[in-house]
Amino acid sequence: MKKQISIILCAIALAGCASGIDGAMFSNAAKVHIFTPEEQAGMTPDGAIETMITPSEIRERFKNAGKVTKPTGAVNYCGAGLSQLVISRRNAALEAIDGVCGGRDQYKIRREGSGYIEVSQVGKVRIGSDCNRPMAIYFRCNKP
Repeated sequence: MKKQISIILCAIALAGCASGIDGAMFSNAAKVHIFTPEEQAGMTPDGAIETMITPSEIRERFKNAGKVTKPTGAVNYCGAGLSQLVISRRNAALEAIDGVCGGRDQYKIRREGSGYIEVSQVGKVRIGSDCNRPMAIYFRCNKP
C-alpha cells in the first residue's frame, strides 16, 4: 500500500514539473544573452557563426577592419504554436531588448531566424523546453 501511494505521489510531482517546464518555455523571451568579446570575435556582423572563410571574405575583412560592428546579444523565443502566441512571445522578446538597450529606438535588429533553446537530460527525464521551432533575435544596441 505504501509503495502504491509513493508511486502516485511521484507521478503527481512529475506531472507538476512537466507542466512547469512547458510554462517556462513560453516565458524564456525575457532571457537576454549579451555576447562576450570572445563570442563576438567568432561571428559575422549579423550574428552567424563563421564556419568557412573564402578568399574574397578575407579581403573584405581586412578592408573593413574595425568598421563593422557585431551584435550586442540575442533573445530566444518559441516560434511554434498559435500565431497569437508566437506574436506575443516575439513582443515579449522585443520588450526584453528594450529593457537591455534602454528603449525602442535604441537598437537595431541584425538578424531574426532559427535559434536555440537549451535542453538537458537528467537520467531519463528531459529538463527544458519542448519547443520544436526555436527562434532568435540578434540585436545591436546603439550605445554599448
